[in-house]
Order: sequence, then C-alpha cells, then structure tokens
Amino acid sequence: MPIRTRLTIWYTAVLAIILLIFSIGVYIYVTWQMIQQVDSRLNQAANTALPLALSRRPAVEERAGQTVLTLPGLDALRASETYVQLIGPRGQIIGISPNIADPFLTNHLDPAAFKEAARMPADQRVNLFTEAQHRGLPPIRVFTQALVTHNGEVVGYLQVATSLESIKAAQNSLLIALLSLGGVGVLFSAAIGVLLARRALQPVDALTKTVMAIYRAENLDRRVTVPKTNDEVSRLSQAFNEMLDRLSKLFHAQQRLIADVSHEMRTPLTVIRGNVDLLRAMGCADEESLDALTRESDRMTRLVGDLLLLSQADAGVLPMHIHNISLNQVISDVERSGQVLSAGRVNVSAHVEPNLVIQADADRLKQVLLNLVDNAIKHTPEGGQVRIEAVRSYNNYVRISVSDTGVGIPEKDLPYVFERFYRVDKSRSRANGGSGLGLSIAHSIVQAHNGRIVVSSKPGAGTTFDVYLPMQHPLPATGENSSRNSISPA
Repeated sequence: MPIRTRLTIWYTAVLAIILLIFSIGVYIYVTWQMIQQVDSRLNQAANTALPLALSRRPAVEERAGQTVLTLPGLDALRASETYVQLIGPRGQIIGISPNIADPFLTNHLDPAAFKEAARMPADQRVNLFTEAQHRGLPPIRVFTQALVTHNGEVVGYLQVATSLESIKAAQNSLLIALLSLGGVGVLFSAAIGVLLARRALQPVDALTKTVMAIYRAENLDRRVTVPKTNDEVSRLSQAFNEMLDRLSKLFHAQQRLIADVSHEMRTPLTVIRGNVDLLRAMGCADEESLDALTRESDRMTRLVGDLLLLSQADAGVLPMHIHNISLNQVISDVERSGQVLSAGRVNVSAHVEPNLVIQADADRLKQVLLNLVDNAIKHTPEGGQVRIEAVRSYNNYVRISVSDTGVGIPEKDLPYVFERFYRVDKSRSRANGGSGLGLSIAHSIVQAHNGRIVVSSKPGAGTTFDVYLPMQHPLPATGENSSRNSISPA
C-alpha cells in the first residue's frame, strides 16, 4: 500500500475517533443540560403546586368510569404541560391536576419512585427525580416529594411530572446532526488528507521518477534535483547524488580498464599470430602446436574484440552505420552462413515477409543474428530445426525470430542469459569454445538500434529469441555520437 494512502487512512481514522469522542461528549452534555432544566421546572412546579391546589375549591368529576377529585387551582400549570398527583400516605390518589391523562387517574405517575420514597427512613428522606415509561404514552420525568408535618409525620406524597417527548426529539435531532456533520467532516478531512499527502510526497515521487529515468537510460552522469527545503527529502536527494558520483567514477574506471586491456592485448596477439605464421612458413615447428597456438590466438582476438565492442556500447560510442536495408538479403546471408556452420547436422531455414525494409546497420544486425543462429545450432541435436523468421509487428516495428528445437533453457536461467560471461551449461559452452559474451553483444547491439530482444524457452521443447527493431531509426541528438553513427539512404 502506498505511503500516501496509509497517511490518509491514519489521518482520517484519528480525526474520526476525535470527532466521535467529541460528539459523544456534546451529546451527553447537552442531554444533561436539558434534563437539568426539566428538573428545575419540576422543582419550581412542586413548590407552587400545594398553594395553587388550595387556591380554588376541589371538584369531583367522573372520568373514564372513575370518580376523581380534581384540583382546578392547578390549571395554572397546564401551559407548561405539568401534571400533578396528590397521593395519600397509603398510596391512594387523593387529587389530580385537571390536565392529567386518563391512565394516571388510578395509577401513580411513577409507581417505583413512590415505593422508594415510602421506604425511606425519616432521617434520610430526599426528593427523587426519575424517568417513567407507560404503555402507549411518551416518556415522562417525575419529581417525587414526601409531604411531612412539623412533627415529622408523613401525611402524603406529591408527584409532579412533565413529558420528555420534546427532549427525546431534540436528542434525536442532535444525534442526526452530529452524525451528519461528523461524516461530512471525515470525508472532507480525507480529501484534504489526500491533497496534503500528495503535496508532501511530491518530492519523493519526483525523486523516484528521476531515479527510474537514470535506470532506464543507464546514464550515471544524470543527477537528482535537490530541493531547497533542507528536510529529509533534500538530504536523501543529496545522499543519492553522492552515491551516483561514486558509482559513476567506478563505472567509468571499469570502462577504461576494459578498453585499455582490449587495446593493450591487441598488439601482443598480433605479434603472436605473426610469429606463428612465420614459423609455419619456415616449417621449423610442430604443426599440431602451431594449430593450437593459432586457435587460441584467434579465440583471444575474438574475446578482445567482444570486450572492446561491449566497452563501446557501455560508453554509448558503438560505431553504427544506419541505412535502409532489405531484411530479405540480410537473413538470406545469415541462413547460408548458418547452413555452413551446421554442416548438415541441423536443418537451417528462413522465412521473410516480402518487401521488408528497415533502417539499421546491416553488419551489426548480421552479427546479432549469427550469434543467435550459432547458439541455436550448438544446442540443437542432430536432425533438429533452426528457423529464422521476419515479419511486421506492432507500432511500426519488425520482429525477427530465431527458434530451435534444442534442449531449451531452464526457467531459472532465463533472466540472466543476456548477462556477460553467463553460461547455462558451463561445460557445454567451453566445449564449444564460447566465452559467454555472444548474447550480451546481441543485446547491446539491439539496444543501440532502439530495439529490444526477449527470450522464451521450455526445457526439451526448444528456445525462441525475438528481436524487435523499429523500421525507422531515430536520428541522434545534436552532438550525440555524431562522429560514430551515420544515417544514409540505401
């Protein structure tokens, strides 16, 4: 998971937790404040209930089949939706406010609170605030108080109640508002978190792109832009540039070493070959020894030439003479050379799509294909098939395939076949005189043509090398290998 995504998730999760805790706190506090206000109103109503009840004569009414004593003086509490019950010391309802609901004509507003108040010892009596829920009615808040004479005798109980319906509605509205605003806040913070994380990690993305560009271009002379922020990214960029400086020096030293060794070995090898030819002409040396010297000097000459070619490819100065060439002619030459190399042991054939012309270095292309054909012949048993095929591919490219019916390459070795001096079967390669540089050279030449080479193989079923080359070779940039590469018409 990208760091940007992880940062956004963590930031959003922390903010969501904070908003959740804040919302719970707000909900609890607002609910507590509303209940406190209701309790204050009930307490005030209780203090005025008895004087109001005695201010007017009680009335006897028939309600819901019950004879009840109503207290008209309590009509003053009707506007505040406050209900009053006067209860005798044994629990009988003595009087009620006119606005009380029918279920409370014979039932206490809060039976549990009445029982608790009745059980309280005289020295521990307190007023009770409770909530009660009756079937089919909204919840109510109930204030219960014992009516005590001066000598401490309980003469009755007073219960004052009000509906909590508006409080519950306010609680629900508050809950919906908190959830909605919290959800919007979390989504908004997530969007802001994405933007902030993207902006904060933008220098890292730029650093990654530059590093990948250096890797793809194999250009160790390019450097990463160091931000002037003096932060971790700035220090990382500076450290990376220092590492590139070190690698570049080592790489150039390696190139110089290979070039120098190749150059210095050419002269003694030429002298050796000249003396061998002289001894052979004079007839004063053993013929078998001279043949061995000739073979080894030829092999060393080829090795030095291969190393020099790879050194030039690494330095980007591989001599290239690009012009329009007919693939039919090139592959016909490679086919004939392959037939000579196979000496009839392996059947070498070719097929080229008609009128296939590309811009390439004919000699270098032949070198690539001969390397691939030679490898195919060496690793194909007698009576096998080696086939060369050239056809148009996608995006104005051509595909040249060299396939065989040989022993194949194990899957674990496929990623390394283009590495220098790498041998799948070291004993077989030595027997055939291979140095392990042929495929590396082919890879470098194909890359110099802005193409690519891929391999597919299955042990026991053969191997196929596919070379993809652009039909039009791009012109080199001004000053780039201008003395080495040339493009001319056919």
